[in-house]
Amino acid sequence: MIDTGDDSIVKWLIIAGRQVSQHLGQQLARLNVSASQYYYLLKIHDNPGLTQKDLIEAEFINPSNVTRAIKQLVEQGLVDRRRSIKDKRAQVLQLTPEGQRIYPQIKAILDREEALFRQVTKKQFPNFDSEQLATILQSFAHLHEGTDQTNE
Repeated sequence: MIDTGDDSIVKWLIIAGRQVSQHLGQQLARLNVSASQYYYLLKIHDNPGLTQKDLIEAEFINPSNVTRAIKQLVEQGLVDRRRSIKDKRAQVLQLTPEGQRIYPQIKAILDREEALFRQVTKKQFPNFDSEQLATILQSFAHLHEGTDQTNE
């Protein structure tokens, strides 16, 4: 029999990630935000004074993807981009009043998804520690950091 890798952790990470992303996308669509945009709104809200450069350097995201996402969020009226007083070359990001208005709704969608995950895992594995899983996944992500960067 051919081994199809049905018990492969990587396979199930990819499938679970895709499913969660699609589900979040459906939920966030009601707010006119995509699954690839919500993250930027959270980071900008939670980090006053964040520049586009800071965002690129802090995350595992291709700079052109960040630029494109921020441009879309500006066009949607959810984010303002202003020149930094400290560094005229830098763009400081902040949520617009509309971005501030939908922030709690985005958080509520994410909190429901997180609660569902915890509920399902605790039911199957009563001693499951989701914080340990988050740490493992972060470590795994660091193994491949830079793979989404372009060779410029």
